[in-house]
Amino acid sequence: MGFEWLFKYPRQAFAQGDLAFAGDFGVLWWGAAVVLVGLSIAFGHRLARFTLARRATIHLLQIAAVALVLTLLAQPVLQVTRLAPGANTVAVLVDSSESMALPAGSTNGETRLAVAKRLVGDDIHAASQDSHIAVFQFSDALAKADTVADLHADGVRSRLLESVVDVATHYDQGALAAVIVLTDGVHNGGSLGWDALTETGVPVHAVGIGPREIPGDVELAELVLPSRASPNTQIAARLLIRQSLNRATGEIRLRVLDGESVLASESLVLDSTASTIAKEIVFPSGAPGLKELTVALDTPSGDPLPDNNRKSLLLDVAHERHRVLYLEGEPRWEFKFLRRAVDEDDDIQLVTWLRTTPRKTYRQGTSDPDELASGFPDSLEALYRYDMVIIGSLPATSLNDEQHEWLARFVAERGGGLLAIAGRHALDNGGWDVKPLAQALPVAIARPPTISSYTRGNYAAHPTDAGLRSVLTDVGGPGSRERNWETLPMLADYQHLGAPKVGATVILEALGGVVRRGADVVVRGSAGKPLLVTQPYGYGRTGVLATASTWRWRMRTPPEDSRHSLFWRQLIRQFAGAALPRRRLSVAGEDDVLTVRVALKNPLYEPLTDTAIAARVTSPDGESFDVALPRIPGEPVFGETIPATTPGIYRVEVAGLSGPAATSEGARPDSLAALARVGETNLEQFGAALNETLLRRLAEATGGAYWQPDDLSGLGNALAFSQAGIHEQQQMPLWNAPFLYLLLMALKCVEWSLRQYWGGI
Repeated sequence: MGFEWLFKYPRQAFAQGDLAFAGDFGVLWWGAAVVLVGLSIAFGHRLARFTLARRATIHLLQIAAVALVLTLLAQPVLQVTRLAPGANTVAVLVDSSESMALPAGSTNGETRLAVAKRLVGDDIHAASQDSHIAVFQFSDALAKADTVADLHADGVRSRLLESVVDVATHYDQGALAAVIVLTDGVHNGGSLGWDALTETGVPVHAVGIGPREIPGDVELAELVLPSRASPNTQIAARLLIRQSLNRATGEIRLRVLDGESVLASESLVLDSTASTIAKEIVFPSGAPGLKELTVALDTPSGDPLPDNNRKSLLLDVAHERHRVLYLEGEPRWEFKFLRRAVDEDDDIQLVTWLRTTPRKTYRQGTSDPDELASGFPDSLEALYRYDMVIIGSLPATSLNDEQHEWLARFVAERGGGLLAIAGRHALDNGGWDVKPLAQALPVAIARPPTISSYTRGNYAAHPTDAGLRSVLTDVGGPGSRERNWETLPMLADYQHLGAPKVGATVILEALGGVVRRGADVVVRGSAGKPLLVTQPYGYGRTGVLATASTWRWRMRTPPEDSRHSLFWRQLIRQFAGAALPRRRLSVAGEDDVLTVRVALKNPLYEPLTDTAIAARVTSPDGESFDVALPRIPGEPVFGETIPATTPGIYRVEVAGLSGPAATSEGARPDSLAALARVGETNLEQFGAALNETLLRRLAEATGGAYWQPDDLSGLGNALAFSQAGIHEQQQMPLWNAPFLYLLLMALKCVEWSLRQYWGGI
C-alpha cells in the first residue's frame, strides 16, 4: 500500500509499463535552459562568498528542482497494457482432496476447504471484478464446480500440477488471463510436468492454505525395501521419519509386520531438535512367498494424524542362485571354513580355485570340466557369469594386466561384488597396488612393504556405529547385536590397511590388546583399526576384510553357534545379490497406472535394443491381457505405461526371452515376473502440512505470485496487469503522483538548509 500511495499506481504497472510525456517536452526544456541562465546571472552575486564546490552544489539543486517542475508541466504518463474489462476469464481451482478437511491452523478452527470457500466468495471475486470467473475443483480429477458451497474434501489424492496444466492448456470458454489455485500444496498424483506448465504462458497465482507444520505429528515419510529377497536372510528396511519441531521428546516403537506376525521391533527416542530422522531396521525374510510387509510407528496418544504412521510394501521371497568365484593362493583354514559356511546355503554356488603347490591347483564347485581350467576365467564374458569374486592370499602377478582390467570392469560395469581377504600374499603384501583395480578397493593400497603388514596377534572384531546399522553385522544370537560380537572368539591375525577412501564405510574394527575375563567381561585395549571396509564402485561394491582367522568363530564356539556361518552368508548375499542381472523387470504401481520397464543385456552386459518384447498383465480379479513393450526413445530399455483401474496387486510377466537375451548358464527360466500394488490408501495423510516451497515454485515458474490467505490485497492489481488474455492500451497520468511533489519539496529544503548552514541566505 505504501508504494501505491507514493507512486499512485501498483508495482505491476511500473514493471510492465513505459514512461512517456503527453506534452511538448522539447520546447519546455529549451525554455528552461534560458530561465536557468537568467537566474544564475541575476542571483549569482549572492553566492559569491561560497567556494566553487558549494556554488556548484546549490546550482545543481536549483537545476534539479526546475527540471522536476518542467517534467510535471510536460505531463508524464505511464503507458501500460492491462486486461480489457469483461473480455477475459480467471480460472479458480479449489483443492477438494481429503487433506483440505484438516484444520487450517487459524484460531477459529476452520478447515482448509472452508477458508478456500470464503476466499473465493469474498476476496477473489472482488479482485476479479473486471473478468469472468470459472471455478473448478480438483483432487484425483479436474471438474467444473457449479457452486463453491457444494464442494467437499473427499478426493483420495491431489493432482495439483496436472490440474493446473489441464486448465491452462485446454480451457476454451474464453480468453484465459490467469489461474488462481487455492490449496495446501499436497501433490501425490502424477508427474510434476514443469515443462508443460511453463509453456502455457498463463500466470498461476497460488494461495497457500494450512499450517507449515502440524503440531505433535510424527510421520513415516519414506520406506525403502528391496522388492525381492532370498528365503531366510536378513533384510534392511530404510525409514525416514518426519516430526514437528515443537513436539515433546518421547519414545516410539518401530515394528515390521507380516500380517499379524511381528518380524522385528525396536525402540527409538525422538530428538525434538531434528525435523527428520533416518533409521534402518533389520528383519528376517522368512519362507518363500509373496508378502505384504507393513512398517508401523507406535506413537504416543495425541498424534493428530495416526494414519500416516505406517506404510506397506510387497516383498517377493524366492530362491535366487548367486554364483561366487573364490581365488585362493595357498591352503589355509579360512578357505576350508568359508566353504563349509557357504555350503549351508542353497542359494549360493561357490566356485573355488585353490593353488595347493606351485605346480598344482584344485577346483571345486565348477559347472563343467573347462571352467577355471586356466585358473582365472579366460574371457571377460566368462568372468561376467559370476556375481561376486573373492580374492584371498594370491599375488597380483598371478593375473596379467588384461585380467586386472577385467576385474575392475567386473565391478564398475557388470555391477559385481569384489572382496579382498587378508593374507601373506594379499593386498599390499601381494602387490595389489596395480591400477585400475587398486582404485576400486575401499582402502589405499601402497607399494609392497619391506616388512609384512600381515601380523599375528589377538584382536577382537567389533561393529562400528555404521556397522551396527548394517545387515552385515546381524549374526543372530540371544543378546543385542553389540553383545553378540563381544562374545565371539578372538581373531588371530590382522593385516594393516591404508586409509579408508572417501565414500568408504568401516563396518567392523579390530580392537588390539583385548583381554577377556571369564565369559562375560571384556576389557578393550587400543583404539580400533579398520577390519571390514566396503564402498560402492561404479555399479558394484568392493570390500576388504583385514583378517584370515574368522574360522576361529566356528572352531571355538559350540556346534549350535551359527554366527560364523551367518556372517559369511550375509556378506556374500549382500555383495552378490546387488550384482546387476542381465535381464531386469521393474514394475511400479502409481495411482491408476502401471509403469513397466525391461532392460536386457548381452553376455558382455551391453544393452540389447533390437528385439520385440511383450508383457502379460494379470489384474487383481484374475483377468489377463497382453501388452507390447516398445523401446523407450533415447533409452536402452523397453517399457510402457499401462492403465490399471482396479485397485489391488498386479502381476506382470515378460516371457520368450530364451533367445539372445537368455542367460548363458541356462539354469534360469526364460521369463521375468514382478508384482506391484495399485491404489494406495491414506495418501492425503502423508505430507499434509503446507507445501509452501512447491507453491512458490509454481508461481515463479509461470510469472504469477504466491499469496497468504489473510492478505490478498494486491491480487486485483496482479490480475489487471496479467501478461495473458485480451488487453487494451492505457495512458495513466503521473503528474499528480505524491512522490514527485515530495521530491520537489525535498530538493528545496536541502537547498535552503545548505544556504543557512553556509551563511548565504
